[in-house]
Amino acid sequence: MIKIGSHVSFKSPNYLVGAIQESLNNNATCAMIYLGPPQNTIRVSTDKYQYQEYLLKYQSLIPESNIVVHAPYIINAANPTKYKFAQQFLIQEIQRMNYINANLLVLHPGAHTEFSRKEALDTLIETLKYVISKTKDVIICLETMAGKGTEICSNLDEINYVITNVNSSRLGVCLDTCHIWDAGYNIRDYNNFKQELKEKNIFQHIKVIHLNDSLNPRSSHKDRHANIDKGYIGFETLEKFVYDPEFKEIPKILETPYINNQSPYKEEIAMLLHKNEVKLF
Repeated sequence: MIKIGSHVSFKSPNYLVGAIQESLNNNATCAMIYLGPPQNTIRVSTDKYQYQEYLLKYQSLIPESNIVVHAPYIINAANPTKYKFAQQFLIQEIQRMNYINANLLVLHPGAHTEFSRKEALDTLIETLKYVISKTKDVIICLETMAGKGTEICSNLDEINYVITNVNSSRLGVCLDTCHIWDAGYNIRDYNNFKQELKEKNIFQHIKVIHLNDSLNPRSSHKDRHANIDKGYIGFETLEKFVYDPEFKEIPKILETPYINNQSPYKEEIAMLLHKNEVKLF
């Protein structure tokens, strides 16, 4: 079974049940949710999640191991003046994940703002060490970034530096195809790119893939997602991530733009699984 899905809504009144229903309607086998709005840290009580109903109806179809949670992108775990807030929030978010037995948390590494990249990376390392020491089970997956503004971890060396210094089996990587392309890596040269991932000590830590095309040429540092086969990366390359046997157990999550205010995920999943002839609309 290919693990493929998309970002789906996690909101009142159905929360987890609604998210998995939406995923199944898209013929997905995995899902990604935010436990609240990505633009803020407001969260509802776990007793609203409808976890017991999910267990009865949907666990056998999309198990907890195939549910990815994305942390809100407004927290900055790498900022030397704001890391304590990020620490406390991430601890609480992981505890909410423990309630539904989800074990993959995608995290934007953060930005160095007015500090040096080294200061930010070292702050991120200490934040991750602390959060891991205060929580259980969940693997924190650092997302590869496009290098927009002062983002850190937009290159493999920085990610390797964090992984090496945290030194925990509970730290992984989320490979975002749009971001890594925009950061300058030629993923269209697929085999050489994979080899570089292995040489940089990244490949074995990949736990999630965000499968997105890019609106911009390589090295643009723009972070603008495109629909599948509608950008500069192209269908042929993205398809390789889906069918690569070395990525068989990795959830592959679409975060592509809506088209005319409509979700493209059912059609894009069908495209990638070769279940329709027309690629998109």
